[in-house]
Amino acid sequence: MADDAIPLAVAGKSDYVIVLPKQPKPVETTAARELQEYLSAVTGATLPIAPEDKVPAGKPRLTVGDSALARQLLPNLKVDELGHDAIVIKSVGQDLVLLGHPRRGTLYAVTTFLEDVIGVRWWTMSETHIPKRPTLSIPELDVAYTPVVRDRATRYLQLSDGCFTSHRLVTKDEQRHMGIFSSRLKLNGHDHYSIPKEYGGADGMVGWVHTFYQINGLLPPKKYFKDHPEWYSLVKGRRVDNHAQLCLTNEDMRQEMIRVVRERLRANPSATMISVSQNDWRGNCECDDCQAVDEKEGTPAGSLIHFVNGVAEAIEAEFPEVLVETLAYHYTRKPPRFVRPRQNVIIRLCSIECDSSQPLATGEKNRPFREDIEGWGRIADKLYIWDYVTNFHGYLLPHPNYHVLAPNLRFFVKHNAVGVFEQGDSGCRVGDFVRLRAWLMGHLLWNPDADEKALTKEFMTGYYGAAAPHLLAYLETMRAAVVRSDVHLRCFRVDTSDWLKLDDMNRGMELFDQALAAVLGDPQLTERVRRERLPLDHVWLRRYRPLRQAARRTGKPFLGPADPQGALQEFVALVRKHNVGEIRQGRRFPDGFGKDFLFDLPPATPPTECVGLPEGDWIDIQDADYIPRRRTDVFKIVEDKVASNTRARRMSNTHTIWACHSYPLGGYGVTADTRWRVRFRVRCEATVDEGVAMTLGIYDDANRKGVVSRRIPVKDIKGDTYQTIDLGVHQLAEAMYVWAAPVVREPEEVKAVYVDRVYLVREK
Repeated sequence: MADDAIPLAVAGKSDYVIVLPKQPKPVETTAARELQEYLSAVTGATLPIAPEDKVPAGKPRLTVGDSALARQLLPNLKVDELGHDAIVIKSVGQDLVLLGHPRRGTLYAVTTFLEDVIGVRWWTMSETHIPKRPTLSIPELDVAYTPVVRDRATRYLQLSDGCFTSHRLVTKDEQRHMGIFSSRLKLNGHDHYSIPKEYGGADGMVGWVHTFYQINGLLPPKKYFKDHPEWYSLVKGRRVDNHAQLCLTNEDMRQEMIRVVRERLRANPSATMISVSQNDWRGNCECDDCQAVDEKEGTPAGSLIHFVNGVAEAIEAEFPEVLVETLAYHYTRKPPRFVRPRQNVIIRLCSIECDSSQPLATGEKNRPFREDIEGWGRIADKLYIWDYVTNFHGYLLPHPNYHVLAPNLRFFVKHNAVGVFEQGDSGCRVGDFVRLRAWLMGHLLWNPDADEKALTKEFMTGYYGAAAPHLLAYLETMRAAVVRSDVHLRCFRVDTSDWLKLDDMNRGMELFDQALAAVLGDPQLTERVRRERLPLDHVWLRRYRPLRQAARRTGKPFLGPADPQGALQEFVALVRKHNVGEIRQGRRFPDGFGKDFLFDLPPATPPTECVGLPEGDWIDIQDADYIPRRRTDVFKIVEDKVASNTRARRMSNTHTIWACHSYPLGGYGVTADTRWRVRFRVRCEATVDEGVAMTLGIYDDANRKGVVSRRIPVKDIKGDTYQTIDLGVHQLAEAMYVWAAPVVREPEEVKAVYVDRVYLVREK
């Protein structure tokens, strides 16, 4: 320590007193208690807590909160003018002042002091690092900070969200601990309903987007439509009371909206924001008045902003601190030409279609969203961003977007974002390094200019010990793989095969082996590292046959499980042990997980035209060589003696789902410079000859268009023997796939269709 360091404790003893105001707020009392408990754990000395009028003379003081003593020590500080959640940490001689904005700033000042100065680390809601320092000195401190992101929220199951108790993913006791952990990460956003009041609570919000008349909406049609149909959208010549919007130029409706908004805010005195926003569908009003406004403004956002401005202006006098939130979403994403949001209106944009492998500020695939944010940023001084930072279709799959999290957040802030909601793995305890993500996002939301690489290294080293270098290398391997592939890393993906190749999988396994070896002998660290490998294990299990075939085809190693069935059992046991929660958004980890992973099937007899061909000149896609479907009721693998391997994929004619959906063909050996003839072997059970039985096709996922689609007549494939359907010769590419689907028929006409195989033969 420097010469001017203050000796806080010496050999486990301290003369300091923690000083509170005479009448402390609950959050100040919490802050003093936290300071006392953690300093005791660090030094062994339990500092007494006393009100400012009962501190023994001559004692050095740690003043906590807005007391007369604190104002005396800092006479130039204008406490009443501190920004939202602002903190002050300042040395005055041997005294130290810790205070902040009245809502929760003092608690954040104590949390910052314990973390940045004392070295306490809250890694998760239940795992904390507390250094042992019986002799502890602190340097002279002069910190004053106001977070630029006023409303900070991120959703992970380690953090607080009131909906989880109703979903029975967490207990009420866990929920409280999650709320406290959210506070320690300095999260305050409207998504964090369970932060205890004594920890500052959450910034209250009335409504949670899509509030015109969806769930708990402001003007529900059931209440108003019968008497006031003119308040609702005119669509194709008639007023609509379902799956539409409001008639935003109707003055009577606006007055009723103002009345309801006032009523809701009066019932929620802690609210800092209310959502007055469009429903989650289209159906904007086509009446002459609404259309005239939108045509003048060049976007349906025109009538929306005029309307919301009117509501915001009407309530401002009574609720000067409340922001009125509305959405720039789908048809309202484009900003208007002339109207500007009022100073008490906040615009929320959502990144749902963006590519998470490219930064928003520079990635060409993200140009439309980037331009919309830039446009709104030019006309609005307050934006709220709803950012999607996970794969909602696969919480237990790798999703390497670590490298864009901090740059994207800085991009939001640059364009006037004062609120950010980073929606992560909200229901899953086991996903892709979810503990790192929660901790990292909390720290970046508090300070977007923080060094994300240093923060990541700090967490990995502190939480995984000697395994950290290998796990950091794993994260880099995943990042490099997705960037190299140039895929669109959406937040809804069912598969990894278009970006995560055999070489990447093998390298990932090598790095995890090294990580586990580095912590051998430490059961806690071993358990943490092994848990983080579960997403990689999941990929091996889901893509076992294609990856094994790729290894055989290329002569490369296959570092996946030697016993896939045993690996599946271990995977399920570990996922259950760690109380996974959801496997994807809204779906719990299923009891029968993996029953559609067919690792070993009987060998198939080659088609006649493929006998004698070199292995690389033909590809056989069999019953298990398809992406597993979320709905397992859309197909069954059945025994079929006339099938090439005595197994077939049976689809009942009750749906039109592509239940045979291959992995991208690049995984089977297809390259863009080759032409292939594509044939299906199919049949159907039917009692009629008329009509269509099924549809077969090839789809180009990279360009989002079909290559070929053919409806197959019942008469062509009816019977107990398989028929060959030739889809012709095509220039295929790595991101294309083949698919088959039934068509809906009466069960007495066509009961089911069967797919034996799809085989591709290279054209010379």
